[in-house]
Order: sequence, then C-alpha cells, then structure tokens
Amino acid sequence: MHWKELLPVDTLQVEAVGLLHEYDRKILTLLYQPLIGAEAYSLYMTLWSTYEHQVSSPSTMTHHSLKVMMRWDLKKVLEERRKLEGIGLMKTYLKKDDDPRHFAYELNPPLTPERFFNDGVLNIYLYNRLGKNRYNELKKHFSHQHIDLDAYTDVTASFNEVFDSLHPSEMVLAEESEETDVAVVGRTDNKGLVFSSPQFDFEVMKQHISDMIVSNQMLTKSVKQTIERLAFVYKIEPYEMARIVEQAAIHHDQLTEDLLRKEVSSWFALENKGKVPALQMRKQPTELQEFHKKEPSTSEEKAAQRYEQMTPYDILQRAAAGGKPSQADMRMVERIMDEQNLNPGVMNVLLDFILETQDKKLSKNYVEKFASHWARANVKTVREAMNLAIKELEQPSPKKTGKQPNRNRPSTRTDKVPEWISNPKEPEMDEGEREEKQKQLQKFLSKYKKDKD
Repeated sequence: MHWKELLPVDTLQVEAVGLLHEYDRKILTLLYQPLIGAEAYSLYMTLWSTYEHQVSSPSTMTHHSLKVMMRWDLKKVLEERRKLEGIGLMKTYLKKDDDPRHFAYELNPPLTPERFFNDGVLNIYLYNRLGKNRYNELKKHFSHQHIDLDAYTDVTASFNEVFDSLHPSEMVLAEESEETDVAVVGRTDNKGLVFSSPQFDFEVMKQHISDMIVSNQMLTKSVKQTIERLAFVYKIEPYEMARIVEQAAIHHDQLTEDLLRKEVSSWFALENKGKVPALQMRKQPTELQEFHKKEPSTSEEKAAQRYEQMTPYDILQRAAAGGKPSQADMRMVERIMDEQNLNPGVMNVLLDFILETQDKKLSKNYVEKFASHWARANVKTVREAMNLAIKELEQPSPKKTGKQPNRNRPSTRTDKVPEWISNPKEPEMDEGEREEKQKQLQKFLSKYKKDKD
C-alpha cells in the first residue's frame, strides 16, 4: 500500500537543521551505518548532496528522479526513509492541500560521539551489532585523552601583555556561536579577548560616580567589559571614565556598548581638539610593505613606496596644498577605514585615486562605493590597490544617452593618471576619449615626478 503514501509525481525539497559538518560524515559512516544499513545511509548522503545543491540553486525534484538516482522502487525509498526518521536523522513534512503532494525532508545532524556513546539506546544497539572489541575500538577512536591541568600552572600571556593599544574597530569581541555542536567529544566556545586582572580599577571609578545617576544594576558584566576595553584603547583613567559613564547615563538613561563607544568618542574629540585621530596617522603595516627593505626602481614602485610610507592624513593634507584637511573629510575617512577595515596604504591609494579623478572632491557616496568594493576584493597591499585603480582607469566611460542624469549619482569622473601607470592598456574607445584618458592618467602620475625632482 506504499502508493497511498508516495507517488512518482510527488515533489520534495530538502532542508537541514543547523549546520552539517564534514565531521558528521565520519560519525554517520562509523556509528550510524551499522545501525541503519548501507541503503538508508546512502539515502541520507544523497539527500545531503541535494540540500547542498539547493542552497546555491533552490529547486524541487520529484520522487521519480530520486528513485531513478537510487535505482530503487518507491517502496524501497519509503522503507529507507522511515529508518532515517526512526533513528532521528530526518523529519518528514507534507504540505497541506497540495496536488501533487509536496514533501519537505528535514535532515538532522547526527549526535556528537559524546552524546551517542552515552545515549543509553543507540550505544547499546551498536554494541550488540558490532561486538565488544569493535565497539571499544570505535569508542577509543572518538575519545580524547584530557590532560590533568591541576598539575600545571597557567602561564598564558594575556592580550594586553602582548599587544599595544588598539582602535575600537579591532576590539570587536567574538559573538557566542549558536551553531549545532558537531565537533569531537566536548567543545568549549572561544570567549574572545582575555585581559589580565586587574586591568582597570572599577572601585576608583565607582568612587567618582553618583549612585543617583548610575546604579549598580546598570554596570552589567558586558558594560564593565566594554568600559575596560575602551579605557585600554583610549588610555582613560578611572576618574575620567567615571565622568564619561555618568554623561552616557544622563543623556540616555541607560548604558550599552554602543552608547559608551559614542560617549568616549565625543570625549576624545573634545579632549584632543585639533589632533588627528590615531587611525589616520597610521602607516601600512610593515609585514604588508613591499618596499620596507627593498629599493624601488620604476616610477610605479616609487609611487607604491610612497603610499606605504605616507598616512591617510598626509594624502588629505597634500590635496589641501599643505593646509589642514577639513574635519568632515577626516571623520569620513576615519569611519570608512574603521567600517571597511582598510589598511592605511590601501586607503592612501583609494583617496589619491578619487581626489585625482574627481577634481579634488571627496564625494561620500563615491568613496564608500570604492571602499566597499576593495574591501570585498580583500585588498590588503598597496600594489593590489594600485592594480584595481589602473583597471578602473582602463575601463571606457559609459556612453552618453538622452536620459537625464541622476542628481543623486556621483558626477562622471574625469580620470587622470598616476605617474606609476607607465603603459596603460588601450581599451576600446574612440580617439577623443582615448586622448582624454591619456591626459588624465599623465596628470595623476606627474605629481610623483615633481616630488622626485
């Protein structure tokens, strides 16, 4: 009577609960296959592969296609499906009032070895199936010999003992993972950065805080962690932090990580009026510098060396003909470097590219557009950034149409050329456009020749 439950025209779609890891295949092969048999095991693996395909290309398939793939009849498909259901590896759902019927097969990950061998049913079933010797071999295979740490002294270096003050963008804590635990016996989540104690004197801070403004309930564990890290990053003393915390509580009637960050940022701006934010004064990390010890020879290499040695502030100051960059430009560059996690050298190339191709203007939308593109391209070195800039300059400008331009869209660039682009490729464009591109390219690059002279 299987035809009452399943027909060839009935469709199916595969889902999964949580994450299915490669390690699950090992658990399924060695622990579950002896219990459910090779056929049910094969069906699970086939549905797993179908699910992985559906993630990138959502689709449905018929049970006729499934039975052809497995080389079974529908009765066999139903029997092996029930084995997977019974052992807890799969759930089956039938869509209401659908003709033909549509099934959703939801794959469950296998139990971890720890849970499997302590299940009380599956482990006994496996023991009877395999026998004492093979069962003990598998149990030993999935076991982990723990070291008795009571006989040891913890000498691990803390974060602040190894690293110097960081920018807030580098101090994001690892979020607690909610993925299904499918690792080998036992697993402890990474709790993020570890600071040695005492790192920040909360007692001194509390002495300078009014209980009427900041209650003990507001100083939660996460808030204290944020205060400790902000104090480390910005070099804030406890009595100064007390004033900042009070201001945050007065303005918002609560304390959160975001509010504290904003309040500290405002305090830093007031206390350091006229000073440049630390992020803009950083240079390309030494390990990412191509010309840290190597001498450049070509104009392109000399330009790359300058980008590696200059700071984003230097680029902005240069564009202002030696004057002080505007606060608006400085804040925008600081924010974009933070959000997109761009290295200083890469930001130098990006700023120079936009300043030269946009008539010394830094359009917020235009900068964000290229910054996000370069971040997605995982650009880390100056040379990688320069190659992307060259590629952009080599592209023909969009052909003009009769449509009115979008006023919200950045103005069409007038591409100039950095001196390090010696022999640009000739893209397909008319003679007038090619000449304009060459003029722009030479103008962009000529400034470095002036520096050298």
